Amino acid sequence: MQWKEIATNSLILKNYELFKKSGVLDYIDETHSNNKELEDLLIEANEIFRQETVDELINLIIHFLAEKFIPSNMVFILNEGIMFNRIKTIVCRNMKISNDIIVIESLEPFEQFFRTYRGTTSFLILENEMEDTGLLAPFVPYKPRIVVPVLGISGLYGMIFFGEKVLGEDYDTREISYIDKLMNFTSIGIQNTIHYEHSVRDSKTGLYNHNFFIHRVNEQIARAKRVQKPFSVILMDIDNFKLFNDSYGHLAGDEVIIQLSKVLKRALREGDILSRFGGEEFTILLPYADKNEGWNAAERFRKTVEEMETKYQENILKITISLGIATYNYHEKINDITLLKRADDALYKSKKTGRNKTTSFKSGLLTKAQDMDYNESNQPSLK
Repeated sequence: MQWKEIATNSLILKNYELFKKSGVLDYIDETHSNNKELEDLLIEANEIFRQETVDELINLIIHFLAEKFIPSNMVFILNEGIMFNRIKTIVCRNMKISNDIIVIESLEPFEQFFRTYRGTTSFLILENEMEDTGLLAPFVPYKPRIVVPVLGISGLYGMIFFGEKVLGEDYDTREISYIDKLMNFTSIGIQNTIHYEHSVRDSKTGLYNHNFFIHRVNEQIARAKRVQKPFSVILMDIDNFKLFNDSYGHLAGDEVIIQLSKVLKRALREGDILSRFGGEEFTILLPYADKNEGWNAAERFRKTVEEMETKYQENILKITISLGIATYNYHEKINDITLLKRADDALYKSKKTGRNKTTSFKSGLLTKAQDMDYNESNQPSLK
């Protein structure tokens, strides 16, 4: 029987005073309210599990909390790394993300505490239990009242600090219960997004990996056929990188690859997909870019890298890149393998005709004849 049916039942109405005095109606009201809260929580959980990034998830959590109460401050400390520490900190003031920076090297010092206190806990208890209270100094200015661990199968993924409420008294048992439940779902959501990110990204550079790139290329092929618009892919390679590693060492090479990744990311348009193809090779998907737009983008990347400087020990290191472009024509029936082979052929031509240059793929007998003439008069260089 539904609550509406109970509330209009003639027998209950006839004996209303008796039911009220016995506490049955209050119990039904409370049960109905609890069920509604659980239904809302399940809807929120569904939204949490649909988020693809940690930032999106945190913004959603802030939105959910703002509908219940408003903490004066919130501090999110999350380890986005799996094999190594990559601590991310986000500070919210009055439910708005601020530019505050908190430096935390590792979550390891907090592990022991949260093995004992696995739910929402008073910050005072954390202060009393921690051997090194200096580790909590960065959080004190935010006047934390409670702390919630983000726990998973690999241990402690993070901590969330709640400051005092803007309105009302301290957190009551109902609010603590809600936070506990919401944070249980949040913990799973954060773990899912972190592991998803690691499944599609290169661990050294943070760029998308080859498998993710191929997946997006195939999506773009299907989209290009549907909307009848072209797109381009760029395959690029660091020039003479083997010689570079032999001269400066592989650690210097790693530093250059990391710096190159950062420089390329800053040069992307919104919607472009940059991936580490493998070793010193990188790929870029340019949605809806025709041949001219692909060429202009590739030249922008090439010139940006040409100006790039990487400081390593006492050296200022410089590199150049060669690039090959292939543009997808929606009239053609080619797949991702053929498209990337075309970009690779264009890249190879950039390499063998001088390096630090961009080449667009061209098919036909004239291109093949030009290549044959070049090969007869030149020894091909190592890629």
